[in-house]
Amino acid sequence: MAYRLADTEQFGDLRAATVRVGGVSYQKVNVRFPPIADSGDPLQSIWMILRVFAAAALLALGGPASGQAPSPAALPFVLKQVGPGVYAAIDGPEHKSGSNAGFVIGDDGVLVVDAFFYPEAAKALVGEIRRLTPKPIRYVVNTHYHADHTGGDQVLRDAGAVIIAHKNVRGWVRTNNINLFGDRITPEIKARIEALPLPDVTTDKDLTVWLGSRKVVVRTVLGHTGGDLTIAVPDAKVLFTGDMLWRKVPPNLIDGSVAQWTATDAEFMRMPDAARTRFVPGHGDVADVGDVAEFRGYLLSLRQLVTEGRKAKLKDDALLGSVAPKLRALHPDWTISDRAIAAEVKYMDQELAGTKQRPVPQPE
Repeated sequence: MAYRLADTEQFGDLRAATVRVGGVSYQKVNVRFPPIADSGDPLQSIWMILRVFAAAALLALGGPASGQAPSPAALPFVLKQVGPGVYAAIDGPEHKSGSNAGFVIGDDGVLVVDAFFYPEAAKALVGEIRRLTPKPIRYVVNTHYHADHTGGDQVLRDAGAVIIAHKNVRGWVRTNNINLFGDRITPEIKARIEALPLPDVTTDKDLTVWLGSRKVVVRTVLGHTGGDLTIAVPDAKVLFTGDMLWRKVPPNLIDGSVAQWTATDAEFMRMPDAARTRFVPGHGDVADVGDVAEFRGYLLSLRQLVTEGRKAKLKDDALLGSVAPKLRALHPDWTISDRAIAAEVKYMDQELAGTKQRPVPQPE
């Protein structure tokens, strides 16, 4: 993989040096060279991550031999074609992937979006890619740092991918993921997190990846973690949103800003081709613009209900007891666990009070 600084380009009145990494062109990003090799209800809480890890351990004991992808019947995700050469890998009913992922097949290679939680699921994804195309896997783009989206990065790197992420991911992926588990972390999970590969290419600006003549647009967005990316495939009208969108399941708000999040989702709804775009969320099934509006409405309802409770001087269990039944009544077809809604009310209350702690960017 060649890394070089291309000629300065003119953009209207702006001039910016462009870096080329294989087929990637971008501005003001930090390029890291990958090391040379010597030779696992969707995840919205720590408890659910632990459940996936336990299921993954059982699969490892009785699953395929090391390095082999599972047979299609045993896939931990449902593979759906959402556009020409564009696929969404939707976490299965047993949540053995931990989140959604996907990939884009271009003229000269493949770009993968996210890497699940469990490496075995990432191996299965590599197997499906190789079943569909002989083209090399060139890139994996992490939509954010959470372990349910980065846990299989090493598998993708071993398959030939350069890891692309927001610049904040490099400082958070091995540390803040440990914080997410809190007192539920085990030595084995801690060791896995501390060994997660760091991104090779980091950015805090939008960038374009060219797969031959196929254009893939990576954009920085605000809302979920403070280090989020979306991946658009314009010619297929597909947008991989990462956890900026969840379909009919409540989102993980631990690192989020609902104010920023709803603003970003409003931008999704205003896209010129929004009505014809297929949205691949971080959790839940493939979505359309109506699902985006519904998800945004869920966040707005949460904020409004918590605001009303705070005005009534409700706190803690009393606040939760006021908000939970009303929110469920507004979204009767959503799967909303007691644990998820308790966390959402707590984090929304903290955001409104101005006391919420979010990840802090680390020096490079």
